[in-house]
Amino acid sequence: MAKEDKGGVEGLKRRLYTRKGTPKSASEERTPLSASDIHAPTSWSEIHTQGEGLDVGVENSDVSIPAPVTTLPPLAAFAEPKKRMSFATKFFIGSVGFFIVATAAAAALFLGGVNTTSPQNITIDILAPSLIDGGKAATFEIIITNRNTTSLNLVDLVIDYPSGARDATDPTKSLTHDRISIGTINSGQQIKKTITAVFYGQEGTTEVLQAGLEYSVSGSNAVFEKQNQASFTIGSAPVSLTVDAPAQTTAGDQFSMDVTVRSNATVPVDNVVVEGQYPFGFSVSNASPSGSAGGTFWRLGTMSPGESHTIHIVGSIDAADGDQRVFKFLVGSNSDPTDSHVTVPFLTIPQTLTVEKPFITGSISVDGKTGQNIAVAAGKTLQGTVNWQNNLTDSLSDLQLTLSFSGPAVDKSSINAQNGFYQSGNTSIIWSKDRDSTLASVAPGSMGSYQFSFATLPPGVQGMLITNPTVTLNLTVSAVRQDQTGTAQTVASAASATITLASQISISAQSSHSTGAFTNMGPIPPRAESATSYTVTWTVKNSANTVANTNVQTVLPPYTTFLTAQEGSGITYDAGSRTVRWSMGDVKAGVGYTTSARQASFQVSLIPSASQVGSAPDLTGSVTISGQDRFAQVEVDASAIAPTTHTTDAGSGMDIVVPK
Repeated sequence: MAKEDKGGVEGLKRRLYTRKGTPKSASEERTPLSASDIHAPTSWSEIHTQGEGLDVGVENSDVSIPAPVTTLPPLAAFAEPKKRMSFATKFFIGSVGFFIVATAAAAALFLGGVNTTSPQNITIDILAPSLIDGGKAATFEIIITNRNTTSLNLVDLVIDYPSGARDATDPTKSLTHDRISIGTINSGQQIKKTITAVFYGQEGTTEVLQAGLEYSVSGSNAVFEKQNQASFTIGSAPVSLTVDAPAQTTAGDQFSMDVTVRSNATVPVDNVVVEGQYPFGFSVSNASPSGSAGGTFWRLGTMSPGESHTIHIVGSIDAADGDQRVFKFLVGSNSDPTDSHVTVPFLTIPQTLTVEKPFITGSISVDGKTGQNIAVAAGKTLQGTVNWQNNLTDSLSDLQLTLSFSGPAVDKSSINAQNGFYQSGNTSIIWSKDRDSTLASVAPGSMGSYQFSFATLPPGVQGMLITNPTVTLNLTVSAVRQDQTGTAQTVASAASATITLASQISISAQSSHSTGAFTNMGPIPPRAESATSYTVTWTVKNSANTVANTNVQTVLPPYTTFLTAQEGSGITYDAGSRTVRWSMGDVKAGVGYTTSARQASFQVSLIPSASQVGSAPDLTGSVTISGQDRFAQVEVDASAIAPTTHTTDAGSGMDIVVPK
């Protein structure tokens, strides 16, 4: 028995420790065991039946030893573990599956077809001429093809024109953007559209016309786009324009420009006009031929083939050193004689001008105001200043300033200058080293100023009324500079200012009782706590310029009552504010001087208080007048003292309030 057990153990060891499993005989193969519900006791107390178990050889013993129970492990514990699939194998199997699915889907799309829409399947072809003469109508043909399997819905053709494009049927109408509704383009359908326009531009320039398609597809609210463009070259325009101008100039110095217009057409060109658009700071001093609208517009009329015109413009520009200013000149047509603009432009030419700082500068200010145009009140003494500065890095010698006055409104006898000499023969002031020794030599960067004063003639002096009066001041500054070779060189600059005299408007207020536009009642002299009515008359005069939106107003005191106003006079009364207003509109120049003054009247009632006994009470408050000077473009105003019970038609003492 022991031998057999030993042999069995040895065999088990061999099987456990061998590198390769030994073949088993059929007798050694074990059948799998099934699970059992039999419970093996784990302690003596779990034995319930007396005498169960093995007899230990003790006779009549009460103790019974249970038989040993042998529990064998399941055969699965001795089975070899299953091998797991590697990651490479799994990836290979997945790739094969994806390839099979993708191939099937592609075959279904290719063989069965699908409703897809792509902009790549839409073509926009633009058939355009390569050269288009300016001013002549050109036709473009646009071909749209839908190669998608579905239709395009709500289709719009959008055209973007280049600058200078005009409507072929109405050349005064510019074309920038146009939208043409097409509707639906079915699958495989081709649509053709034709557009016509007139193009203007400089000869030889390339322009681009843009054509875009906006559409939607079934089942989507999105709007899709397809774009294309065509380029062309502008040929000769019916009229050419060239500008001959300096590339640079000195600030404040005068320079000239020549604008030449030539007809390139084979037939006469009607209603040819030229318009100049000037930059800020430029002022025209002379133009030949003289243009309208401040020297910015010229009518050349009908130009025959090959005919040309030259416009000569002289002016100056005020700008900082290094500034660039752009002038624009337009040539075209305009048949409206009242319009001062090009309605159908043929060509636009820009001209760039670089402004340099002058060697020496001068400037003018009047009553603290500077600029090319200064508006001041007429009939008063004006205080002015001239300033100079040496902008060079070299010293200058013999500096001289000359200020001249021109215009019929200047009072020549009133001109005065500090450290200057007034030359009455040519109405000018001269500042030189003869009066101020510091001007004999001025250091680099040095500056200085001088004061002067003058008055303008009051309106109507010597029976003369000047309409739209101005005073022109011209300043020249000159000095001597030594160049590198020691040669004396004169440097100079100029400045000017136009003094625009505002109109002198005036208002007066008078009262009456027995005369005037109304029949007045009540005691004269006025009695305390008794009502007396009066007529108040306003008189307006205006001197040199038309004054627009003129208004006169006053506020009544609490002891007077507004009764009525002249019918059609324009006088109104606001009871809430107790304000009497006269809306006069435009007051023409010369009213009260060369023509009759304007008058209007209204009636008030006075009930004086006992506290006013012994006085002549005011019937209204102070009177003010205001309006806009159309020529000087400034606000003008005036005022008058309030009218009282001291009437123009009452005797002495008839204006004083007496006791009740």
